[in-house]
Amino acid sequence: MPGLYVFPGGNISPADSDPKWRELFVAFGFNNDSFASLIPDTAVRPQIFKSQQNELSREISLRITAIRETFEECGTLICRRRDDRAFSVWAQHLSVPKKELRVWQRKIHDNAMEFLTFCKQFECFPDLWALHEWSNWLTPTYLPNRYNTVFYMACMQSAPYAEYDTIEIEDLNWGTPENIWSSKDIVLPPPQQYEVAKLAKFQNIDHVLDCAVQRGKVGVQLYLPVRVNLKDGTVFVLCGDTMYPKEIDPTATLVINKSDISMDKFREMTPMKHRMESNGARMTIFHSDDVQTITCNRVSSDTSANQQVKNRP
Repeated sequence: MPGLYVFPGGNISPADSDPKWRELFVAFGFNNDSFASLIPDTAVRPQIFKSQQNELSREISLRITAIRETFEECGTLICRRRDDRAFSVWAQHLSVPKKELRVWQRKIHDNAMEFLTFCKQFECFPDLWALHEWSNWLTPTYLPNRYNTVFYMACMQSAPYAEYDTIEIEDLNWGTPENIWSSKDIVLPPPQQYEVAKLAKFQNIDHVLDCAVQRGKVGVQLYLPVRVNLKDGTVFVLCGDTMYPKEIDPTATLVINKSDISMDKFREMTPMKHRMESNGARMTIFHSDDVQTITCNRVSSDTSANQQVKNRP
Protein backbone atom coordinates (compact mmCIF):
# COMPACT_ATOMS: atom_id res chain seq x y z
CA MET A 1 0.00 0.00 0.00
CA PRO A 2 2.26 2.82 -1.26
CA GLY A 3 2.14 6.05 0.74
CA LEU A 4 0.21 4.55 3.64
CA TYR A 5 1.26 3.48 7.11
CA VAL A 6 0.27 -0.11 7.90
CA PHE A 7 1.05 -2.67 10.56
CA PRO A 8 3.91 -5.09 9.79
CA GLY A 9 2.73 -8.10 7.81
CA GLY A 10 2.37 -9.56 4.36
CA ASN A 11 1.16 -12.38 2.20
CA ILE A 12 1.05 -15.96 3.40
CA SER A 13 3.76 -18.16 1.93
CA PRO A 14 3.52 -21.96 1.56
CA ALA A 15 6.78 -22.04 3.51
CA ASP A 16 4.94 -20.88 6.64
CA SER A 17 2.75 -23.99 6.69
CA ASP A 18 5.48 -26.45 5.70
CA PRO A 19 5.53 -29.56 7.98
CA LYS A 20 9.27 -28.97 8.48
CA TRP A 21 8.29 -26.33 11.03
CA ARG A 22 6.70 -29.06 13.12
CA GLU A 23 9.99 -30.98 12.94
CA LEU A 24 11.78 -27.92 14.33
CA PHE A 25 9.35 -27.60 17.24
CA VAL A 26 9.59 -31.34 17.99
CA ALA A 27 13.40 -31.10 17.96
CA PHE A 28 13.11 -28.29 20.51
CA GLY A 29 10.92 -30.42 22.82
CA PHE A 30 7.38 -29.49 21.78
CA ASN A 31 4.50 -31.87 21.11
CA ASN A 32 0.92 -31.53 19.83
CA ASP A 33 -0.36 -30.50 23.25
CA SER A 34 1.99 -27.51 23.22
CA PHE A 35 -0.16 -25.81 20.58
CA ALA A 36 -3.58 -26.44 22.15
CA SER A 37 -3.80 -22.96 23.67
CA LEU A 38 -3.53 -21.40 20.21
CA ILE A 39 -6.91 -22.79 19.17
CA PRO A 40 -9.90 -20.74 20.41
CA ASP A 41 -12.82 -22.39 22.16
CA THR A 42 -15.34 -22.01 19.33
CA ALA A 43 -16.86 -24.21 16.65
CA VAL A 44 -17.14 -21.39 14.10
CA ARG A 45 -14.00 -19.96 12.54
CA PRO A 46 -13.52 -17.43 9.73
CA GLN A 47 -12.48 -18.80 6.35
CA ILE A 48 -8.86 -17.70 6.68
CA PHE A 49 -8.29 -20.21 9.50
CA LYS A 50 -9.31 -23.23 7.40
CA SER A 51 -6.20 -25.31 6.78
CA GLN A 52 -5.44 -27.34 3.69
CA GLN A 53 -4.42 -30.99 3.71
CA ASN A 54 -0.81 -31.79 4.57
CA GLU A 55 -0.07 -28.38 6.05
CA LEU A 56 0.24 -26.95 9.53
CA SER A 57 -2.81 -25.67 11.34
CA ARG A 58 -3.55 -22.08 10.36
CA GLU A 59 -3.41 -21.11 14.04
CA ILE A 60 0.28 -22.00 13.79
CA SER A 61 1.17 -21.01 10.23
CA LEU A 62 -0.49 -17.57 10.30
CA ARG A 63 1.53 -16.70 13.39
CA ILE A 64 4.70 -17.87 11.66
CA THR A 65 3.81 -15.60 8.74
CA ALA A 66 3.27 -12.63 11.05
CA ILE A 67 6.56 -13.19 12.89
CA ARG A 68 8.50 -13.80 9.67
CA GLU A 69 7.12 -10.67 8.00
CA THR A 70 7.76 -8.53 11.08
CA PHE A 71 11.38 -9.65 11.10
CA GLU A 72 11.77 -9.25 7.35
CA GLU A 73 10.22 -5.77 7.25
CA CYS A 74 11.24 -4.30 10.61
CA GLY A 75 14.14 -6.37 11.89
CA THR A 76 12.21 -7.18 15.07
CA LEU A 77 12.48 -10.88 15.90
CA ILE A 78 9.62 -12.23 18.06
CA CYS A 79 11.32 -15.52 18.88
CA ARG A 80 12.68 -17.43 21.86
CA ARG A 81 15.85 -19.48 22.30
CA ARG A 82 15.34 -23.23 22.11
CA ASP A 83 15.95 -23.67 25.85
CA ASP A 84 13.65 -20.78 26.86
CA ARG A 85 10.38 -22.45 27.82
CA ALA A 86 9.24 -19.83 30.33
CA PHE A 87 6.25 -18.88 28.23
CA SER A 88 4.52 -15.59 28.84
CA VAL A 89 1.62 -13.70 27.30
CA TRP A 90 4.15 -10.90 26.83
CA ALA A 91 6.23 -10.99 23.67
CA GLN A 92 10.01 -10.95 23.68
CA HIS A 93 12.45 -10.09 20.94
CA LEU A 94 15.86 -11.53 20.20
CA SER A 95 18.79 -9.42 19.10
CA VAL A 96 20.56 -10.20 15.85
CA PRO A 97 23.98 -8.68 15.09
CA LYS A 98 23.38 -5.73 12.79
CA LYS A 99 25.73 -7.05 10.12
CA GLU A 100 23.85 -10.35 9.96
CA LEU A 101 20.43 -8.73 10.31
CA ARG A 102 20.51 -7.11 6.88
CA VAL A 103 21.73 -10.32 5.27
CA TRP A 104 18.93 -12.40 6.75
CA GLN A 105 16.27 -9.82 6.04
CA ARG A 106 17.25 -9.94 2.38
CA LYS A 107 17.44 -13.75 2.31
CA ILE A 108 14.01 -14.13 3.88
CA HIS A 109 12.57 -11.47 1.60
CA ASP A 110 13.74 -13.50 -1.41
CA ASN A 111 12.75 -16.91 -0.01
CA ALA A 112 10.35 -17.33 2.93
CA MET A 113 11.78 -20.80 3.63
CA GLU A 114 14.98 -19.09 4.73
CA PHE A 115 13.20 -18.11 7.95
CA LEU A 116 13.18 -21.77 8.95
CA THR A 117 16.87 -21.97 8.06
CA PHE A 118 17.49 -18.89 10.18
CA CYS A 119 15.70 -20.40 13.20
CA LYS A 120 17.71 -23.61 12.90
CA GLN A 121 21.01 -21.74 12.65
CA PHE A 122 20.26 -19.38 15.55
CA GLU A 123 18.55 -22.14 17.58
CA CYS A 124 15.37 -20.19 18.16
CA PHE A 125 11.67 -20.65 17.45
CA PRO A 126 8.80 -18.27 16.61
CA ASP A 127 7.04 -17.28 19.83
CA LEU A 128 3.57 -18.26 18.64
CA TRP A 129 2.13 -18.02 22.15
CA ALA A 130 2.89 -14.30 22.43
CA LEU A 131 0.70 -13.47 19.43
CA HIS A 132 -2.97 -13.11 20.33
CA GLU A 133 -5.81 -13.11 17.81
CA TRP A 134 -7.11 -9.57 17.53
CA SER A 135 -9.27 -9.16 14.40
CA ASN A 136 -9.98 -10.45 10.88
CA TRP A 137 -10.74 -8.03 8.04
CA LEU A 138 -11.85 -8.81 4.48
CA THR A 139 -11.65 -6.08 1.84
CA PRO A 140 -15.03 -5.43 0.15
CA THR A 141 -15.48 -6.37 -3.51
CA TYR A 142 -15.81 -2.79 -4.77
CA LEU A 143 -12.09 -2.20 -4.13
CA PRO A 144 -9.60 -3.41 -6.78
CA ASN A 145 -7.29 -5.33 -4.45
CA ARG A 146 -8.81 -7.61 -1.84
CA TYR A 147 -7.08 -8.87 1.29
CA ASN A 148 -8.23 -11.32 3.92
CA THR A 149 -6.19 -10.16 6.89
CA VAL A 150 -5.67 -11.35 10.45
CA PHE A 151 -4.28 -8.89 12.97
CA TYR A 152 -2.42 -10.34 15.93
CA MET A 153 -1.60 -8.41 19.08
CA ALA A 154 1.89 -8.71 20.55
CA CYS A 155 2.72 -6.66 23.63
CA MET A 156 6.27 -5.91 24.76
CA GLN A 157 7.42 -4.26 27.95
CA SER A 158 9.97 -2.17 26.07
CA ALA A 159 10.30 -1.04 22.47
CA PRO A 160 12.58 -3.38 20.51
CA TYR A 161 15.30 -2.37 18.11
CA ALA A 162 13.90 -2.03 14.62
CA GLU A 163 15.53 -1.57 11.24
CA TYR A 164 13.24 -1.55 8.25
CA ASP A 165 13.79 -3.29 4.94
CA THR A 166 14.40 -0.60 2.32
CA ILE A 167 13.05 -2.81 -0.48
CA GLU A 168 9.45 -2.60 0.71
CA ILE A 169 9.39 0.04 3.44
CA GLU A 170 9.87 3.82 3.18
CA ASP A 171 9.61 4.67 6.87
CA LEU A 172 9.11 3.06 10.27
CA ASN A 173 7.27 4.80 13.08
CA TRP A 174 6.80 3.95 16.75
CA GLY A 175 4.05 5.97 18.38
CA THR A 176 1.18 5.91 20.83
CA PRO A 177 -2.31 5.29 19.40
CA GLU A 178 -3.28 8.85 20.33
CA ASN A 179 -0.32 10.38 18.49
CA ILE A 180 -0.77 8.19 15.44
CA TRP A 181 -4.49 8.95 15.28
CA SER A 182 -4.03 12.72 15.59
CA SER A 183 -1.04 13.04 13.23
CA LYS A 184 -1.72 14.72 9.91
CA ASP A 185 1.42 13.11 8.45
CA ILE A 186 0.28 9.53 9.02
CA VAL A 187 -2.31 8.21 6.57
CA LEU A 188 -3.88 4.89 7.54
CA PRO A 189 -6.13 2.51 5.58
CA PRO A 190 -9.61 2.07 7.12
CA PRO A 191 -8.89 -1.14 9.09
CA GLN A 192 -5.80 0.44 10.65
CA GLN A 193 -7.78 3.60 11.45
CA TYR A 194 -10.38 1.48 13.22
CA GLU A 195 -7.79 -0.53 15.16
CA VAL A 196 -5.73 2.50 16.20
CA ALA A 197 -8.88 4.31 17.37
CA LYS A 198 -9.84 1.22 19.36
CA LEU A 199 -6.39 0.99 20.97
CA ALA A 200 -6.59 4.64 21.98
CA LYS A 201 -9.52 3.75 24.27
CA PHE A 202 -7.34 1.59 26.53
CA GLN A 203 -5.73 3.12 29.59
CA ASN A 204 -2.42 1.30 29.23
CA ILE A 205 -0.73 -1.65 27.56
CA ASP A 206 -1.63 -3.99 30.43
CA HIS A 207 -5.31 -3.49 29.65
CA VAL A 208 -4.62 -4.07 25.94
CA LEU A 209 -2.88 -7.34 26.74
CA ASP A 210 -5.67 -8.51 29.07
CA CYS A 211 -8.21 -7.87 26.33
CA ALA A 212 -6.06 -9.57 23.69
CA VAL A 213 -5.61 -12.70 25.81
CA GLN A 214 -9.35 -12.98 26.46
CA ARG A 215 -10.20 -12.35 22.82
CA GLY A 216 -7.73 -15.00 21.73
CA LYS A 217 -9.51 -17.58 23.87
CA VAL A 218 -12.85 -17.09 22.10
CA GLY A 219 -11.51 -16.28 18.62
CA VAL A 220 -12.25 -13.45 16.23
CA GLN A 221 -15.12 -12.86 13.83
CA LEU A 222 -14.86 -11.58 10.29
CA TYR A 223 -15.15 -7.84 9.68
CA LEU A 224 -16.45 -7.27 6.15
CA PRO A 225 -17.47 -3.59 5.83
CA VAL A 226 -20.65 -2.70 3.96
CA ARG A 227 -20.56 0.78 2.44
CA VAL A 228 -23.56 3.07 2.81
CA ASN A 229 -23.57 6.14 0.55
CA LEU A 230 -25.29 9.08 2.26
CA LYS A 231 -26.12 12.64 1.29
CA ASP A 232 -23.11 14.16 3.02
CA GLY A 233 -20.66 11.32 3.45
CA THR A 234 -20.05 7.60 3.62
CA VAL A 235 -20.59 5.09 6.40
CA PHE A 236 -19.01 1.65 6.57
CA VAL A 237 -21.16 -0.57 8.78
CA LEU A 238 -19.74 -3.65 10.47
CA CYS A 239 -21.26 -6.75 12.03
CA GLY A 240 -23.38 -5.93 15.06
CA ASP A 241 -24.61 -2.63 13.62
CA THR A 242 -28.40 -2.37 13.29
CA MET A 243 -28.01 -1.62 9.57
CA TYR A 244 -25.68 -4.52 8.82
CA PRO A 245 -27.32 -7.06 6.44
CA LYS A 246 -28.53 -10.32 7.97
CA GLU A 247 -26.84 -12.37 5.25
CA ILE A 248 -23.57 -11.43 3.60
CA ASP A 249 -22.28 -12.68 0.26
CA PRO A 250 -18.56 -11.77 0.22
CA THR A 251 -18.48 -11.97 -3.59
CA ALA A 252 -21.28 -9.39 -4.03
CA THR A 253 -20.92 -5.62 -4.28
CA LEU A 254 -21.68 -4.52 -0.74
CA VAL A 255 -22.93 -0.97 -1.30
CA ILE A 256 -26.21 0.49 0.00
CA ASN A 257 -27.49 3.72 -1.52
CA LYS A 258 -29.08 6.08 1.00
CA SER A 259 -28.10 9.30 -0.75
CA ASP A 260 -31.33 11.01 0.32
CA ILE A 261 -30.43 10.68 4.02
CA SER A 262 -27.88 12.71 5.97
CA MET A 263 -25.27 11.14 8.23
CA ASP A 264 -26.95 12.63 11.30
CA LYS A 265 -30.32 11.17 10.32
CA PHE A 266 -28.81 7.77 9.53
CA ARG A 267 -27.12 7.80 12.93
CA GLU A 268 -30.45 8.48 14.64
CA MET A 269 -32.04 5.52 12.84
CA THR A 270 -29.63 2.97 14.33
CA PRO A 271 -29.69 2.24 18.07
CA MET A 272 -26.84 -0.31 17.84
CA LYS A 273 -23.80 1.17 16.13
CA HIS A 274 -20.64 -0.50 14.87
CA ARG A 275 -19.39 1.64 12.03
CA MET A 276 -16.88 4.03 10.53
CA GLU A 277 -18.13 7.40 9.27
CA SER A 278 -16.19 9.35 6.67
CA ASN A 279 -16.64 12.81 5.25
CA GLY A 280 -12.96 13.49 4.68
CA ALA A 281 -9.53 11.92 5.12
CA ARG A 282 -10.09 10.80 8.72
CA MET A 283 -12.89 8.57 9.91
CA THR A 284 -15.03 8.66 13.04
CA ILE A 285 -15.51 5.32 14.77
CA PHE A 286 -18.81 4.43 16.47
CA HIS A 287 -18.94 1.32 18.61
CA SER A 288 -21.87 0.70 20.98
CA ASP A 289 -20.85 -1.04 24.20
CA ASP A 290 -23.20 -3.96 23.55
CA VAL A 291 -21.78 -4.72 20.09
CA GLN A 292 -18.89 -6.76 21.47
CA THR A 293 -21.34 -9.34 22.87
CA ILE A 294 -23.30 -9.74 19.63
CA THR A 295 -22.71 -12.67 17.29
CA CYS A 296 -22.00 -11.27 13.86
CA ASN A 297 -24.24 -12.09 10.94
CA ARG A 298 -23.40 -15.06 8.79
CA VAL A 299 -21.09 -14.86 5.79
CA SER A 300 -22.88 -17.10 3.37
CA SER A 301 -20.12 -18.46 1.14
CA ASP A 302 -16.42 -19.12 0.76
CA THR A 303 -14.65 -15.78 0.88
CA SER A 304 -12.21 -16.83 -1.81
CA ALA A 305 -14.69 -18.26 -4.32
CA ASN A 306 -14.10 -16.71 -7.75
CA GLN A 307 -12.08 -13.96 -6.11
CA GLN A 308 -8.46 -12.87 -6.21
CA VAL A 309 -8.12 -12.53 -2.45
CA LYS A 310 -4.70 -12.46 -0.80
CA ASN A 311 -4.50 -13.97 2.68
CA ARG A 312 -2.23 -12.12 5.04
CA PRO A 313 -1.61 -11.56 8.76
